[in-house]
Amino acid sequence: MLESWKLVDTSVIKTELAKEESLFSIGNGYLGMRGFYPERRPAYHPGVFINGFYELTPIHYGEHAYGLAEFNQTMLDLPDCRYIRIKVGEHFFDQTTGSVENYRRVLDFRKGLLTREMTWISPDNKRVSLKWESFISYEFKHIGGIQLSIKTHDPVEIRVYSTIALPSERPRDEYDPRVSSKLMRPPLEKVAHQIDQAEGRYSMQGMFRTIQSRLSLFCGMVHESSGADQEAVEHREDSSLPVIVYTIEGSKPAEFSCRKFFSYHSEMVEREHSLQFSFKKDLKTINSRSWEDFLELQENHLSDFWKIANIEIDGDAELQEALRFNLFQLYQSTGKDGSGSLAAKGLTGGGYEGHYFWDTEIYAMPLFTYTKPEIARALLLYRFSILPKARDRAVVLSQKGALYPWRTINGLEASAYYPAGTAQYHINADIAYSLITYIESTGDYSILIAGGAEMLFETARLWADLGFYNPGKGGAFCINEVTGPDEYSALVNNNYYTNQMAKFHLEKAWETAEWLKEHEPGFWEELCVRINLEDGEPGSWKKAADAMYIPFAAAKAIHPQDDQFMEREPWDFENRPKDKYPLLLYYHPLVIYRYRVLKQADAILGNFLLGNRIPWYQKKRDFEFYEPLTTGDSSLSACIQGIQAFEFGYEDAGLKHLYGTTLMDIEDRHGNSKDGLHTAAMAGSWMSIVFGIAGMRTNRGLPCFRPQLPKAWKSLTFGLSLQEKPLKITISRSGCRYQLLEEGHLQICHRSEILDVTEKGIEVPAAPVCKAVVFDLDGVITSTDSFHYRAWKRLADEHAWEFNWEINAALRGVSRRESLEIILRHNGVQLDDETIEELMTEKNTAYRDSLMQLTEKDVLPGIVPLLQELKEAGIKIALASASRNAPFILKRLKLEEAFDFVSPAGDVMKGKPDPEVFVRAAEGVGCLPEECIGVEDAKAGIEAVRSACMKSVGVGESVRDMELDLWLEDFTETGWSELKKLFE
Repeated sequence: MLESWKLVDTSVIKTELAKEESLFSIGNGYLGMRGFYPERRPAYHPGVFINGFYELTPIHYGEHAYGLAEFNQTMLDLPDCRYIRIKVGEHFFDQTTGSVENYRRVLDFRKGLLTREMTWISPDNKRVSLKWESFISYEFKHIGGIQLSIKTHDPVEIRVYSTIALPSERPRDEYDPRVSSKLMRPPLEKVAHQIDQAEGRYSMQGMFRTIQSRLSLFCGMVHESSGADQEAVEHREDSSLPVIVYTIEGSKPAEFSCRKFFSYHSEMVEREHSLQFSFKKDLKTINSRSWEDFLELQENHLSDFWKIANIEIDGDAELQEALRFNLFQLYQSTGKDGSGSLAAKGLTGGGYEGHYFWDTEIYAMPLFTYTKPEIARALLLYRFSILPKARDRAVVLSQKGALYPWRTINGLEASAYYPAGTAQYHINADIAYSLITYIESTGDYSILIAGGAEMLFETARLWADLGFYNPGKGGAFCINEVTGPDEYSALVNNNYYTNQMAKFHLEKAWETAEWLKEHEPGFWEELCVRINLEDGEPGSWKKAADAMYIPFAAAKAIHPQDDQFMEREPWDFENRPKDKYPLLLYYHPLVIYRYRVLKQADAILGNFLLGNRIPWYQKKRDFEFYEPLTTGDSSLSACIQGIQAFEFGYEDAGLKHLYGTTLMDIEDRHGNSKDGLHTAAMAGSWMSIVFGIAGMRTNRGLPCFRPQLPKAWKSLTFGLSLQEKPLKITISRSGCRYQLLEEGHLQICHRSEILDVTEKGIEVPAAPVCKAVVFDLDGVITSTDSFHYRAWKRLADEHAWEFNWEINAALRGVSRRESLEIILRHNGVQLDDETIEELMTEKNTAYRDSLMQLTEKDVLPGIVPLLQELKEAGIKIALASASRNAPFILKRLKLEEAFDFVSPAGDVMKGKPDPEVFVRAAEGVGCLPEECIGVEDAKAGIEAVRSACMKSVGVGESVRDMELDLWLEDFTETGWSELKKLFE
C-alpha cells in the first residue's frame, strides 16, 4: 500500500512475502539488502548484496563452439550484519506464531529509513512492543545500521541475539531463464572472524573470500545498547560466528534499545590487507556520529535528490506515489562511483544473476542524465573501465575495435545463449547513444577526455568492420546476423533498430573526431597514437553511415524490423492460448522465431530514440503496424509503447502503458517481482512522464516540450537538470510554466516556439495555439471534380471500363495511382506497373489540358477573403493536396502567392487517409500538426486531418456526418474569427 512518500504494509499474514522482500529493499548503489525481516523468519530470499561482488562458475555446454562465453558471473548473497533474533521467555519471536497487534512496516522515501513495529503476544501470552529501524547510508556507502527498541508489558525475560548470519541458499527456478541461478550454494569461504569489546561496546568482524573470482569481503558491526546485560558467547544457532547476547531481566516490565552499525568492504584477494584498515576508518565515522546524525544525513541527501527528481501529479495520487517509489528504489540500486553499474534487478534480488545489460544505458541513463548528471557520468565511467575486455571480446568474434558484452558484471560476456545475447551487437550503439545524449544535455565535453572518445571510436570501429557494402542492395552498407532488442526475432539481417543506431553511432564518432581536432588537438594526437587511429578512419565511418541500409517495405510504407520480418507468418493472437505468455516460457525459440511476433517494441524504440531523424507520420505508421504485434513479454516494452502512443495522440493507449510500467512491481504484473524489481521499467515510468506526457525531445540542440495533460489530471510538475541548470516545469489546464531554480538563462522550445527561461519563470498556454491552416485543394479552394471526371471517363471509355459519378466519388482526396487502382479493381482488371504508369500519364495529360480553362473566377466562395484574414493575423497558410498539379492550379487561380507552402504531392509516400501530406504541410510552415487546422471536403482527407492530430474542418455534404471539430457548407459566412475558436 502506498501512502504519501511511503510504502506501507499493515498485513501480518504474508501471502506475498517474496514480493514484499523486493519492494521493501534498502540500498545505496553499493550495498543493498532485500526487505527481509531482521530475524530472517519467515524469509524467501534474505539477500544482502554488494554491487559488482560476484563469483564465477564455468558454463557447461552440451555442444561447445569457439568463442562462446566460458564463465557465468553471479552477484553473491553476503553475510547479514543486520541479523537480530529475539527470545521472549521461552519463545523465539516469529510473527507467524502467537498473535500480532498494530503491525506496520514503512519504507520512507524521504528519510531513507525502513521501519517495522508491532505488539507481539507470545504463545504463552506475554505482550511485548517491538520496533526496528534500518538504513543504509547514502553519504557513507559502506555503512548501515539497525536500531531495535523493545518494551515489555508483562514481567518476562528477554534475550536478544545479534551476530553476522551466513547466507542461506538462494531460491532457484531451472525453467525460468530470468531467475535460474548457476550457484547451488553460496560460494563464500570464511577466512577469519573476531569479536572485540571496548568501552562497553562489542564489535565483530568477519573475512570471507570467493573461490573463483578471487574477491575478498570484510564485514563488521559495532553495538550500542541500554537497559540490558550483554555478553559474547560461542552460541552457534544459525551461525558459525559468535553471538552477542543481551539479556533483559524479567522481574518487571522494562524497556530496552540497541543499535548496531555495520560496514561492508570488498577488494581483490591480493589487496585484502587493506580491508581491515577501511573498517577501522568506518568505526571512526560511526563513533563520531549519533544515530540521529545518520538519519539527518539520510534525509538531507534525499532532499537534494527529490529537489529535481520529484514528480507531482494533481489528479492521480496512486500513480504519483508509485512513481516516487520507482525513483527511490532505482536511486538505491544504481552505482554512483564508476566502479559498478545498475543490474537488471538492481540490489533488490538475484534475478538475472545481478548482471548489467543495455537496460542501464537506454532506460536508466536518461533519468540520471536529466536529474543527477553526476550519476550518469559515473555509469559511463564504468563502461569505459571495461573497454579493454570489450576489445578482447571483439578479437574473439573476429572483429576490429571493441564489442561490449551483452550481460556482465566484470566485463566478460556471461551470456550462454548467443542468439539472444552476444548477437545483440546494438549494445555498442546503446552505450554510444547514452554518451552523446549526456554530452548534449550537460555540455560536459571533459568526459571525452576521461575515456568517452576512446570508447566511442573503438566501438565505431566494430560497426565499420562488421558491416559490408552489399552489391545486392545497391552498394548499401549492411549488417547481417544480429539480434535487435526484440529477442523473439534472432539472428537476422539488417535489423532496423541496429542499423539506425549504428548509423547514428558512426556519424557521431566522425563528428566527435572533427570536434577533437579543432578543440583538443593535443589530446586528439595522443589518442590517435594510443589506439592507432589512422587519418582516413573517421571518414570511413561517415561513409558507412551515409550508405547504411535502412529496411523499408514500400507496399505498407513501414520500416520492417529486419529483412525477413515481413515474410514470416503472423502470430495467431486470437486463437493461441492466453495463458501461454510470456512465450519464452512455453515455446521453443525456433517456434517463436518463425512468426511475426514481438517480445518488445523494437523498431518503435529506434524511432523514439532517433525521433528527429524520422518523420512524424512515418513513426506513426510504424507504431500502428507494430503495436498489435507486441506481446509486452518484456518489462522494457510498455514505457516505449506508451511514449509513442502519447506522441501520436492515443491518450488511452498511452495511459494503459504508463500504468503498466509504473505499477509493474507494486502490482507484480509480470509475476516475478519476488526475484527483484524491474529497474528498467522503473526508469521507464519516469521516461513515460517526461518523454510521453510532457513530450520532451531534443531538437536542434534545444530541449523541446510538447505536453498533453491527460483529461483526468489537473496538473503535472517535475524537474530537470539541463546544461547544469535546474528547471522546474508545471503543466496545468491554465498553462505551462517553465522556471529556473537559480539565476541564469536557458533556451527551450515549447511546441514550435523558442523561449528564454530565467529564474523569474515564463508561462505559455498548455494547449496548442493555432499557427497555421492547411487546406485541401479540390473541393475546398476550387472545384476541379468535373475536370477529373472527364479525364477519367475518357480513359475508361477508351478501354471499355465502367466509370460513373458514383465511382468518381470514391476517388476524392486520393492520389492519381490510387484512383486508377480503384477503377481497375471495380472492373476486375490487373495491369503491370509500366502500363499503369502510361495510363496515369495519359489521364494527367488530358486533365492538365482541361485545366487551362481555370481562372481566378473558379476560386470557391469565401476563400479569398479568408486567406487575406489569415495573412493579416500572421497565420501560416499551407496546401495539402494529393494532386501533383496543385502548383499549376494555384497559378491558374492566381493564388500561388497566398500560400506559404505547398506539400509536394510527388514526394508523398502514402496518400490520404494517411496523414503524411498534412504533416508535411505543417512542417513546411514550421509548425507542429496540433498547431494547425486542416480543411477538407473528402472523407479520406478528414481521416488524414484527424490522424495528423489537427483540428478538423469539413466542407460540403460528403463529410457532414463525420466526426469533425467544425462543419461548413462553404466559407461565405465563416472567417478567421470563427476558426480560431476551435482552439479556445
